[in-house]
Amino acid sequence: MRRLTILAFVAVASLSGRSPALAQAPDDAGDRALLANLPKHELFDLILRATVRDERVDYARIRDEYAGDLELYLRHLARVDAHHLGRRERLAYYINLYNATMIKAVVDRYKPGYSVGENDFAVFKEPLVRTAVKAMSLNDLEHGLIRPSFKDPRVHAALVCAARSCPPLLPRAYVADDLDEVLDENMKRFVLDRTRNPVDDAKRELKLSKIFEWYADDFGGRDKLAAYVGKVAGKDYAGYTVSFVDYSWDLNDLEKKD
Repeated sequence: MRRLTILAFVAVASLSGRSPALAQAPDDAGDRALLANLPKHELFDLILRATVRDERVDYARIRDEYAGDLELYLRHLARVDAHHLGRRERLAYYINLYNATMIKAVVDRYKPGYSVGENDFAVFKEPLVRTAVKAMSLNDLEHGLIRPSFKDPRVHAALVCAARSCPPLLPRAYVADDLDEVLDENMKRFVLDRTRNPVDDAKRELKLSKIFEWYADDFGGRDKLAAYVGKVAGKDYAGYTVSFVDYSWDLNDLEKKD
C-alpha cells in the first residue's frame, strides 16, 4: 500500500514528462505553473480509502503509515492557484484542503482522549492551512472563504471537523466530476441519519444537529429549516417543531470505543 500511495502521485509529474520528485519540488516556472493549475487528489483518495471505515478515521494508522504521504499531498495543495480553477474544481479543492488539514492537525496532536475542543478549540484558530496566497486557520477557510464564496449549504455535510457529531468523513476524496452528486448524497445521508438528526413523527418534532442551528442562515433561516430538511429527505415536515441535539466533540476515531 505504501508503494501504491507514492505511485499515485506520479500522475502530477507524468504530465510534464519529469520524474515524480518534481511533483514534490518543482524547480522552474513551467513546473510550478503546471502544478498550480492541476490539483491532483489521488494520493488523498488512497489515504482515505485505507483509513476510513464505519464513519471513523484510523488516525493511528495515518500517523504510523501515511504521515509522509499526507504531508506530500498538503504541500501539493499549497502550490495550487485556486483562482485559475473552475467553480466545481475549486470547491472540491477547498473541501479536500480543509479535511486533509484537519486530519493532519489531529494526527500531530494525537493522544488518548484528544478532542478538537481542547484549549477552547484552538486547533480551528491556528494558521494551519497552507495555500499559495497565505496561511490561514481552518475557521478562516470555512467561514471566511468557502461559505461566503460558494453559498452552498451542502458544504456543511462535507467539511469534517473530526468530531463524532460531524457528518462522517467519506472514504474518498472530492473531485469536480461528480461533486454535485456527492454533495447531494452527503446532505441526504446526513439529514436521514437519526443518530444526528432524530425525528419524532408522533410528536411532530425535528431534533436537528447543531449544525443547522449554528448555520441556519445558510439554510434559508431558522424558520426555513423544517422545509429545507423536508425537501432533502423527501418528507413533509410542515408544522413540526424544531429543536437541536447536543453536539459531541469526542474524536471520530476508529480506535475509540463507544
